[in-house]
Amino acid sequence: MAASPTEHPVFVLSTVVFPGGALPLRIFEPRYLDMVSYCMREQTPFVVCTGEAVESGGFAAPRSMGTTARIIDFDRLDDGALGITAQGEQRVALDNARCAADGLWWARQSPQPEAEDGACPLEFAALKQIAAALIDQTGLPYPETERRYESASWLSARLTELLPFDAETKHELLIIDDPTERLQRIRPMIEIETTGQRAK
Repeated sequence: MAASPTEHPVFVLSTVVFPGGALPLRIFEPRYLDMVSYCMREQTPFVVCTGEAVESGGFAAPRSMGTTARIIDFDRLDDGALGITAQGEQRVALDNARCAADGLWWARQSPQPEAEDGACPLEFAALKQIAAALIDQTGLPYPETERRYESASWLSARLTELLPFDAETKHELLIIDDPTERLQRIRPMIEIETTGQRAK
């Protein structure tokens, strides 16, 4: 598995992870098993991003932005697959993506810093309760002492990761630099889903 010094392997998923986010993954495809081996051997992160269809068919191509993620835990699952937990590190823009012969994507990346964080405005108080319920429901490793619901950045990131939005919506939220703007985008989508469920 050869790569240039400026490239990272890319894991194309239907979800996203933000800096500080926890992402459990079940690995069984040979290309991703090789990716895990490469990242652990080289002590390097991989990039997580959503994908878009390739016109000529084949494996989904990565979108324009993702997040570097580092493997922090791994275990062999009962079904023989490899279970890993990755932690998001930094949002990055992707460039010169290429698909290797084994179907694994590689891309160059450049850091994409987020706008300055701030306190979560009072108008988004209900979103804190939703995020807390989602984290408790999934059992993700966010100890109470590390849950920063008052941070617009932390809250908007966890909601984007955990809410059942489609891949395109998650990508659109990932590329927003201002965390308060991200919360503004998320709130009406939650209200629409809630209203729809009540109407059924």
